[in-house]
Amino acid sequence: MTLSTPRRLLLLLVLALAMAATRMSHFGTSELLPDASLAVFLLGGMLLGGWQCFAMLFAVAFGADVLSAQTAEEAGWCLTPAYWGLLPTYAVLWLAGRKLGKYDSPSFVRDAGISVGAIALAFVISNAAWFAFSNTLGGMNAGEFALTVAKYFPPYLGSAMLYLAPLWLGWKLARTVATHKAENH
Repeated sequence: MTLSTPRRLLLLLVLALAMAATRMSHFGTSELLPDASLAVFLLGGMLLGGWQCFAMLFAVAFGADVLSAQTAEEAGWCLTPAYWGLLPTYAVLWLAGRKLGKYDSPSFVRDAGISVGAIALAFVISNAAWFAFSNTLGGMNAGEFALTVAKYFPPYLGSAMLYLAPLWLGWKLARTVATHKAENH
């Protein structure tokens, strides 16, 4: 899918705003939507492509996290040397999005498989970086850590799917309507 420059810039702005507005809560609360970052990077790779857009979105994420760390004590936990593990974490999502962007029409099984696979790999990379570089685990071994963080995978996946599923359905509907119109003319 190729977008004009103004549409790419508008989409970049929308994705950046969605991420900045939701980055305060990983899984959401009764007052806050869950973090849209995983979906933003997957969609960004799919619709924007280009590493410049990736870098801009990563800068937004970093800026939001630095700002959040100034106002929320627990947010400062994120800003350890492990933070840079988010680069490969988000790159996996971006590359999966690039792969999805090469298809002309949606396929639930294919798209869900690629998306879930990328989100699972992102989860592993992010947590492995946290384990290796955060210096906050107090001697916990890798097995204990894996068991501790495994319970966070369902909400991690669910948060991303909260954004991706309706967009996929919208894409499918738009393609179906466009195909139907083309067949009737």
